[in-house]
Amino acid sequence: MKNIQLYRKITQILFLILLVIGVYMNAKIVIVVLLPAAFVFGNFFCGWVCPYGTTQDLFGKLGKKLFKKHYKMPKGIQKYLKYSRYVLMAISVTGIISLFFDAINGYKTFLTIFENPIVVSTALIIMVSFVIISIFFERPFCNYFCSEGVKFGVFSLTRVFSIKRNEATCVGCKKCDKACPMNINVSIKDQIRHGQCINCFECISACPVENTLTYGRVKLPKFKKKTNK
Repeated sequence: MKNIQLYRKITQILFLILLVIGVYMNAKIVIVVLLPAAFVFGNFFCGWVCPYGTTQDLFGKLGKKLFKKHYKMPKGIQKYLKYSRYVLMAISVTGIISLFFDAINGYKTFLTIFENPIVVSTALIIMVSFVIISIFFERPFCNYFCSEGVKFGVFSLTRVFSIKRNEATCVGCKKCDKACPMNINVSIKDQIRHGQCINCFECISACPVENTLTYGRVKLPKFKKKTNK
């Protein structure tokens, strides 16, 4: 998987170009395929296809070059804040203040401005704000607000193929944790069956020990039966 980041960047830029030239909507068949595929292979849409995710990645790279550092949400806050997008999704699904959530849906607005460049709305301001924030924090919208990511994240909880960690060769450097844009503690897991994982493989690329982090078939979790003693 040495060239995986090159392939991912090419794919991301391709879909961003499709959006800019106005044919991204015609390519949404890819999304129709990727959603059920997430059951088996995990979430590739957010890490490879989503143009708003790509834009946040690009500004994140810019931030690293300018400031030589990216900030991470403190773990004490992250363990609660990571559920925020699920709460927002639940509220949106129930129809409560749904118009408000339509207004702040950065993903949908990002698509809309390329169809109608003169759109000026609260959503556009919020969308641009998240892009600016991504200079300092990786994928802030994806981590805490994206309802599209929730769909793919929930579907991918059953994944058969995932990122695996070989504990025997792991040196505990935690470079994988630092590289993960979705704030997953990769270094303490045997396999990443996680709703936040977007299959960007940044953790694999950052790992200094070959074949310690790999992507492949994983064992399904076993549920132990309780025995009465």
